[in-house]
Amino acid sequence: MSVTCKFCSKSLKLEDVKITRYEARRVIETCGTVTIDKKGHVVSDVRCVNLQLRGKLKGDVVGLRNVEVAGDAELKGDVTAGSLNVAPGAMLEGFYRIGHKVGNGEAGKAEDGPKVAEPVKEETPVVEEIKPAPVVKIPVRKSVVPIRRH
Repeated sequence: MSVTCKFCSKSLKLEDVKITRYEARRVIETCGTVTIDKKGHVVSDVRCVNLQLRGKLKGDVVGLRNVEVAGDAELKGDVTAGSLNVAPGAMLEGFYRIGHKVGNGEAGKAEDGPKVAEPVKEETPVVEEIKPAPVVKIPVRKSVVPIRRH
């Protein structure tokens, strides 16, 4: 089943996707769960809410909630997810960004309430005098090395 987004008019697929064999696509996109079985081998980017990987996946993954990788699974690609569960023995290769951004990207900061615009205070620019670097004189000792001529 699919519906149309009321904001961007894009078709949104709501069903879960289960892959049990080799598949190569440009992107697998759903608002449900993508499951790749042990015999499944996917070469594609995956965008979903949850991902359960038991087979092989080569491509970037965006999981809004959970990405679960089984013990004998292989994942080659960048992953962005709310949480990542990896069983011992899994093979991972790529860059991983786990967790959700809070506020303006700084995790851990709690906002007390609605932001109130504060007036901007104009300050006079501070001009520092540029001082030349001190000159250090180092005495140089001339040494005379005799030259032998044959």
